[in-house]
Amino acid sequence: MDAKVYENVFYKNKRIVTDKNSFNAKIIGTVLLFLFLLPYIITSLWGNVNDGEVNENNQIIWGEASASKIYIENVTAAGRERIPLELYLADKLARSINTDYHPEALKAQAVLLRTALIYELWSLNGAVSGIIKAGDSEYGRGIINENVLLAVNSTQGIILKYHNQPIKVAYFAVSNGRTRESGEALGKTDLPYLKSVDCSRDFLAENYTSQKVMNKSQFIAAIEKTAKTEVPFDLSIEMININRDSGNYIIDLTINIAPEPIVLSGEECRYIWGLNSSCFTIDESKNKIIFGIRGVGHGLGMSQFAANEMAKADNDYMTILEYFFAGTMMEKL
Repeated sequence: MDAKVYENVFYKNKRIVTDKNSFNAKIIGTVLLFLFLLPYIITSLWGNVNDGEVNENNQIIWGEASASKIYIENVTAAGRERIPLELYLADKLARSINTDYHPEALKAQAVLLRTALIYELWSLNGAVSGIIKAGDSEYGRGIINENVLLAVNSTQGIILKYHNQPIKVAYFAVSNGRTRESGEALGKTDLPYLKSVDCSRDFLAENYTSQKVMNKSQFIAAIEKTAKTEVPFDLSIEMININRDSGNYIIDLTINIAPEPIVLSGEECRYIWGLNSSCFTIDESKNKIIFGIRGVGHGLGMSQFAANEMAKADNDYMTILEYFFAGTMMEKL
């Protein structure tokens, strides 16, 4: 398993606010939207960025001024498109987090998304300029409001680095009360900034706990499909051993059947049984399997709900990121 590397100021109670402050906010939002769309407008008038040349290191060659620019090359069934990094980031941000969250939480998420993209580019050629390949069929579906634009604009170019390299970021929706250690969750010791931290206020999240009930036949069929072997119907939960990390998330689960036990990772379990999180319990009653689940997501990196709670307590995005990614440094591209 690998973690891959996402205050509404508009209408309150469906009433249009027409006072001076709200009018000014709309003007600011319109100006910001224009500034973000400006690269597209220029591209439409003066030619597509595809017309530029790309060298062997995957860098755009348009002379001195353009060599440092970063583009997302999005290839989908609809065709190929090159998008300026910050414009793509605004759409990605709107799709990756609750946009009603506090502005500082949105800023923290924007920095993580930008860092994840730059990490891909860095991993490819050791540089922070050029083209990032993507196959994002959801691009263009983000609802970009003033909060999103302000978050991207106010953090423009900022990424997280560790030992002078972009970090491998991770984020998720809601923790089970703590985030996870990368060494336990991934078996990797080269991501020391992914530490377990307290997120005790996550219990306030609406989806902090959940339950899923399925027929035993569905439960077994999912195991068989993944393990590609038959599982006896008389399988009982007493035949299942669970290995948890210090944060109570499941690292792996062993199903003790003959001739050979089946071992599934916690994330495999989450996927095949359609669970919100790999922090869960299993019970059985009358041929029904009952899952009790805590949290939403893989548990590594930044809990978005916890980040929002920190922001509401007057912590800025820099403090939030320092809390979840201790030892990293911020740098502007």
